[in-house]
Amino acid sequence: MKSGKDTNSENAADPHDPERPADVSRRRFLGTTAGLVAAGALPFTAPSLVRAAAGAGKVVVRGLGGAYQEVMASAIHKPFTAATGIEVVVQPATAAQIRAMVQAGRVSIDVVDLADIALVTLDKIGALAPIDYDKMKFTHPDDIQPIVRKPNYVGSLFFSTVMVYNTEIFKNGAHPKSWAEFWDAKKFPGARTLADQQSGSAELEFALLADGVSMDKLYPLDIPRALKSLSRIKPLITAWWTTGAQSAQLMERKDAVLGGLWNGRAQDLIDKGAPLAIEWNEAKRQTQCLSVIKDAPNAANAQKFVDFALQPSVQAEIARHLAYGPTNSAARALLKPVELARLPSSKEHFAESFQQDPQWWSDNLASVGQQWQSWVLQA
Repeated sequence: MKSGKDTNSENAADPHDPERPADVSRRRFLGTTAGLVAAGALPFTAPSLVRAAAGAGKVVVRGLGGAYQEVMASAIHKPFTAATGIEVVVQPATAAQIRAMVQAGRVSIDVVDLADIALVTLDKIGALAPIDYDKMKFTHPDDIQPIVRKPNYVGSLFFSTVMVYNTEIFKNGAHPKSWAEFWDAKKFPGARTLADQQSGSAELEFALLADGVSMDKLYPLDIPRALKSLSRIKPLITAWWTTGAQSAQLMERKDAVLGGLWNGRAQDLIDKGAPLAIEWNEAKRQTQCLSVIKDAPNAANAQKFVDFALQPSVQAEIARHLAYGPTNSAARALLKPVELARLPSSKEHFAESFQQDPQWWSDNLASVGQQWQSWVLQA
């Protein structure tokens, strides 16, 4: 995520940028996975599915770079090639570039890996092909959480914006446990940080929760009410963060002792020994998704890639090294309790959180951006 990000739907929140520290021991992960694939020891290299023959073609996948890309290469790309013989080619591209490809009729990418808000926007212009759920062989479609199983795109990972607190300030469980309490400066004093609209979406949902709206009644968001609620806490915000890296720095340096952060960023700090903890109640779930571009040059291989990437063993392998939750419910049985406790899609965390509505945000990003800029500049 780069600083100064535009507030349109093509730049919606995407935490998998090259700047993002990964919750992964890279050498151990890359070496171990490569060895397992070579030995045929991973469950997704079943003999009946192996097609490692020359001439199987290729699939071009949108790449995000950095540690996230390394994990995708080891958990998905290399095993996929070993199982099917299809070469995976990674091509960096923004949502805006993909849109331009489609509109120009010069599509060079087959599979896109984007946050759901960006894919909703691409879907509106007819840029996405239907997902072939009925032809899946690696994945049982019914195991995918219904909330992210859409006709033309499918959720691959859950990430969440969570409440993070400094354990040296808020000890022995005496921390805010709801956004209403986060807003309570008398009971819980200290500097705070929340996302700026430039991060992809401002925290209107948290403001409404703090103002008494229930999680199941958030959408459509009441923008004026949310901004009025945010005005109550505005003097306590030390900075409105625009990137995941900035949010982590603010908490690590104790410029803020309470914040709303992406769970992966927070978990990385915790793993490094920072005196921080996550409160999962009323977390906002968001989704990273896969889709096949309409008229993709390698459409059949693209469908196979999506199928392969969603199977339980692959999703569980990713979750062991990144604090992102599987969208395939069957993957949870392959993870240890200590691993599940870090993930947005554990049964406990899923039950106490809500799903951000990407359709609402795609439809309203421009309006929110205009109102946010006017509000945030007010004294």
